Amino acid sequence: MVVVKSAFGTRGASTDSYLASKAALEVLEEGGNAFDATIAASAVLSVVQPHSGGLGGDGFLLAFVGDEVLAYASSGRSPSGFKAEEYLRLKPRRGPLTVTVPGLVNLWGFLIEEYCQLPLDRLLRPAVSLAYNGFYSGYALARASKLSEPELSGYRWARYFKGIEPGSYVVNKEAARTLRVIASRGWDEFYYGKLAEQLVSELQDQGVDIGLDDLMDHEGSVVRPLKLGIGDLTLYELPPNTQGATTLQLISALYELELSRYPFDDPRRVLAWSKVVEDSYTFRDLFLGDPEAMEVDVAEYLTYGKAVELLAKSGAVGGSGTYGGTDTTFFVVYDGDSLVGFIQSLFYPFGSGLVALGFPFQNRGAGFAKRPGLPNSPAPRKRPLHTLSILGVARGSRRYVIGCAGGDWRPQIHLRVFENIFTYGMDPALAVDAPRFIYVEPVGAKRVVVEARLRTPKEEGVAVEVVDYYGQTGLVHVAVADIERRVAQLVADPRSEGVALAT
Repeated sequence: MVVVKSAFGTRGASTDSYLASKAALEVLEEGGNAFDATIAASAVLSVVQPHSGGLGGDGFLLAFVGDEVLAYASSGRSPSGFKAEEYLRLKPRRGPLTVTVPGLVNLWGFLIEEYCQLPLDRLLRPAVSLAYNGFYSGYALARASKLSEPELSGYRWARYFKGIEPGSYVVNKEAARTLRVIASRGWDEFYYGKLAEQLVSELQDQGVDIGLDDLMDHEGSVVRPLKLGIGDLTLYELPPNTQGATTLQLISALYELELSRYPFDDPRRVLAWSKVVEDSYTFRDLFLGDPEAMEVDVAEYLTYGKAVELLAKSGAVGGSGTYGGTDTTFFVVYDGDSLVGFIQSLFYPFGSGLVALGFPFQNRGAGFAKRPGLPNSPAPRKRPLHTLSILGVARGSRRYVIGCAGGDWRPQIHLRVFENIFTYGMDPALAVDAPRFIYVEPVGAKRVVVEARLRTPKEEGVAVEVVDYYGQTGLVHVAVADIERRVAQLVADPRSEGVALAT
C-alpha cells in the first residue's frame, strides 16, 4: 500500500481525509467497485469533515465508465414555503431562509440501485463506526469550527460543532444512528420514511418552511454532460444548474486568445486573464441558473468567443459582487474499469448553521441572485445556481478527472490545473502542487489572489493580494487513468489534509 500525495495503482482513491481514502480502498480490496467505494468515502467524509459536505447537502458525479461518460446531478430545490420577497429583502448568508432540500442521499440511492455490488450496510459501516466511537479532528475541521463561531453560535450548530480544536476527539452518536437507519431500511428512508418525518420536524423547529412533500418530490437525474472538443482533447463538464460552462469558456479562451504564449512565472500571464475571467463570470451570473428558468441553450455558448458575442448582443452588464471560496469536498476513485469524480458540499462551512439528524444542513439558497429578473433569481421550488462542478478530459487512451473545493472560484482552479498539465506539460502531481492565482472578485473590483511562489504583477486597476501556500486557492484532487494499461495516478493537494491511496 502507498500512502502519499500521489499514488499509482490498479485501484485506489484520493480524498480530503486519510480515513475516507482508507475506507474506499478497503471496499475495493473486498471486491467492491468504484461506486461502492464512492459511497463509503462520501459517508466517512460526511462524518469526519462535517463542515464541507454530508447528508444535509447536495452531490454531483462525473465518471468515465467504459466508453461512456456518466453524469448525475442531485441538487435540491428551495422549499415550497420559501419566501422569495423576504429573501431579497434580507439577503441572508445563513439561517432557515437559505436551506434547500438535500440531494446527496438521492445520489447514493442511484449508485446503489444501478452500479453497486456490496450491500449498503457494508458501505456505511466505516462512517457509522467513526460517528459512534469517535475520531480525532484534523486542522480543517478545527479551523472551520473556529472561523464559524462568530456567525453560527446562535444556531443549533453550537451544540454539535463549537469549540473543536486540532486533535479534539469528536463523537456524533446522533449521526451514527441516522446512518444505521439508512443502512438497515434503505436510502429512500431519508426522503419517504419515519426518518424523513423526523428530518422535516427538526428543520421546522428551526424555522425552515419545509414540508414532507418537499423531500418526497426530490429527484436527482442522469444529465447530459457539456462537451467541448479542442484539438485532440475532449472536455466534459456538468451542465446547469452548475457553473460547469464557465470552466469550459475559460479553457477555450486559453486557446482562442493564445494565452499560453506567456511563460508560467510571467506576471503578464496573471494580468492577461483579467478580462476573460470578468466576461465568463458575467455570463454565468446573467444567464445560468435552474435549467427550467434559463432562456439560452448553454451548449451553444461553451466557447469564450460565443459567450462574449451573447454579452455584446444582449447589452447586459454584470454587477460587482463578492465571490467566495467555500467549503466543499471532492474526491476521485478508480477500480481498473471506472474512474469516478464525486463532489459534495454544504456551500459555506457548516452550511446554514441548522443541524438535523446529527448533520449540518446546507445554505445553498444563499447562491440565489440578490435581485429579480434573472434565471437565478429566488423562487419557491427552484434550484439555485450551483458552484459545484467537475472537469473530465479524454485524450487518446487517457482519462482525466479534475475537481476541487473552491466555491465560486472553482472554474478558475480547474483552469489552472488543466493549464499546468496541457499547456505547461506538468506531471499531474506537479500540476496540483504548482502555485496558482485566482481572481476572487472577477467582476468589477478586479482583485486577484496570487500564491507567494509566483512573481507578483503590478498594474493600476488590479488589486493584488499575495497569500501563503495553505488552501486559499482551492484544494484539488486529480486522477489520470490509462484505459489500455488499466492503471491510474491519483493525486491529492499538498495544501490539504488529503491522501491518495492505491494498490
